[in-house]
Amino acid sequence: MPDLDFDGHNTVRGTHGLHAFAAKCPPQVVAHALRYYSRPGDTVLDPMVGSGTTLVQARIMGRNALGYDFDPLACLVSRVKSHPLSDGPIENAYEDIARRARQDLDALRKRKTSEAVRRRALPPEFPNRDYWFDSRVSRALALLSFHIRSLDASEAVREFMWVALSSLVLARTSVANARDIVHSRHHHWTHKEAPDVITTFQNRVGRMRKQMEEFRRLCAEADPAKVEARLGDARSLRLPDESVDLVFTSPPYTTALDYPRAHFLAIPWLQEALGISLSAYLARGEEYIGSERGRLGPKFAIDSSLLDMCLATNVLTRIGATSARQANLTQRYLLDMRKAIRVMTRVLRSGRHAVLVVCPSHVRSMNIPTHDLLVELATREGLLLKKRHLRTISARRRVMPYMRSFGRRMSTEYVLVLQKSTRR
Repeated sequence: MPDLDFDGHNTVRGTHGLHAFAAKCPPQVVAHALRYYSRPGDTVLDPMVGSGTTLVQARIMGRNALGYDFDPLACLVSRVKSHPLSDGPIENAYEDIARRARQDLDALRKRKTSEAVRRRALPPEFPNRDYWFDSRVSRALALLSFHIRSLDASEAVREFMWVALSSLVLARTSVANARDIVHSRHHHWTHKEAPDVITTFQNRVGRMRKQMEEFRRLCAEADPAKVEARLGDARSLRLPDESVDLVFTSPPYTTALDYPRAHFLAIPWLQEALGISLSAYLARGEEYIGSERGRLGPKFAIDSSLLDMCLATNVLTRIGATSARQANLTQRYLLDMRKAIRVMTRVLRSGRHAVLVVCPSHVRSMNIPTHDLLVELATREGLLLKKRHLRTISARRRVMPYMRSFGRRMSTEYVLVLQKSTRR
């Protein structure tokens, strides 16, 4: 059995570390699946691509890849991470943005400031803005956002800068008044001194340039490949039947991570790039797979489509005995994942594999064997379990959700290798 812990390995090679993101799948796990279950030139699908680990690793290893995600920020990050860019245009763009933003800040300190500069420095309105952001930080972020929008550069370079801006907010050390902001349960923390946002932006882009240069070199050494990140719902992807050679994905957790809540402080500054307002972004929160949001009713009853699944009915009955809401949430997750697995099976070529990286959950202090539940669902949809690997999650390297209201923090996960049955 292979060792899939990869403790001590470099998990930020190339652009893998370009932007913080909760519960990122280690690239070595993706590389293992690509190496053993695909060939150069094959097409790989990640229907819940998150921050794009599958796309980056596929490009490095010469596989074509498609990634979909329901979250627009995840799509933006994935697209930038997996698209090789020359350094020259990046350098020119970020120097121009930083220079113009500093000029505007200097102008704001003078007695007479033009109305145009004041408008550029006006931050967007959103709930509790001044609680989460110092006014000086808000002005600087607003100016960076304006000058990125106005940048005379390719869309790829502009998106690179949007990701740099997002990474200032969604970071372990954020320019916002928050700690643990990558988690969905971050908390308020006021800086002793307001961060120098422009300098932080310059430093961040400097690191990102080095990461992108390494990624370009790795891509140049690999077979040519095409990768693409798209906005889409894993439960209803419009892809041709049997058009994919490998599915690799790390599905969301069962009610453990709220990505809209984790990302919401970055969205107001990127509304132009994402094509969605903060209010619309948050309103979509209950539609995410694994969401805790939405009205589910005070009672619980097992859905008729799950009645023939012994493990699912047993687990849901146990949860329902203590909390109808948590049972409804878990059932909704299983029904959503069944739709997603049905799509995976349909688009996968006969005899090829789907590799799922799945973490067990804790609901109401009960251990929920999510891995076994998904195997039960997959079996009903035509995917048969071929191998099951247990791996330890490195607490030092993978940002995991806090589980104060649900139980212990997650420490292990399963790599499930499923195979679509061959035609007779």
